[in-house]
Amino acid sequence: MRVLRLIAPFALFLSIVLTEPLPAQNDKQVLGDAVLTPDEINSGATITYFIRFQNIGYDTSRQVVVRDTLDPRLDPLTFSMVASSHEYDLLRDGDGDVIRWYFNDINLPDSATDNPGSLGFVLFTVQPKSFLAPGQVIPNHASITLEDGSVVVTNSAYVWIDEGAKADEPKTTDRQLRVVPNPNYGQFEVRHLDANQQPLDASGDAQWWITDVLGKVVWDGSVAQANYAGNAVLLEKPSPGLYLLWVKEGNLLDVEQFTVIR
Repeated sequence: MRVLRLIAPFALFLSIVLTEPLPAQNDKQVLGDAVLTPDEINSGATITYFIRFQNIGYDTSRQVVVRDTLDPRLDPLTFSMVASSHEYDLLRDGDGDVIRWYFNDINLPDSATDNPGSLGFVLFTVQPKSFLAPGQVIPNHASITLEDGSVVVTNSAYVWIDEGAKADEPKTTDRQLRVVPNPNYGQFEVRHLDANQQPLDASGDAQWWITDVLGKVVWDGSVAQANYAGNAVLLEKPSPGLYLLWVKEGNLLDVEQFTVIR
């Protein structure tokens, strides 16, 4: 089993530049192309949202609540969770368009005490409704409430509907990736589990990389097929904290989070 070490980051497929995060670590981003055509929407195009939150208070927060009210042009019936940094309870109000993640007993340290440990995230997908016309813009933002009652409202993440645009948005799969062991000290193995035991497309190469929750790429590499992504990974002097493993094969995207400890 070969060991892959840190190499220079390559140009990612993401339309946003994850290596240049917004100054505030409470934000919302669209992963993939944020411009869709009506034809792509009618074909089931999926929007992937990434919400980051950080405890910028003065003490540990035992609870964090993330709230997202979906724009009326998004179909709440298509909402699907992809990943989160911590365990949560999910509550949906109204017609399912008001989504709240309750991170109870999260014990999130403040950023001054433990900056890497003060961060968390949620990652989910949703589909726009089919009646959208070119020229429309779909804004969406989230709010984060800490235990002390302080509320932070994120920026708005935008999706544009354009007649002539081409989009290659990522779609999540039933395939599962596991980081073993988790937590670890920066050295681990990536194991592949296919829930449906379906073979993957042998014609496409898999891209996989690792970011911290700030979006900075700390490792990248590639394999012939994602189901052979069982290589050992060795991060060079990683800082303790949460990390995301991303694997993209063709138009399919998988995300797995893990923790590096001292």
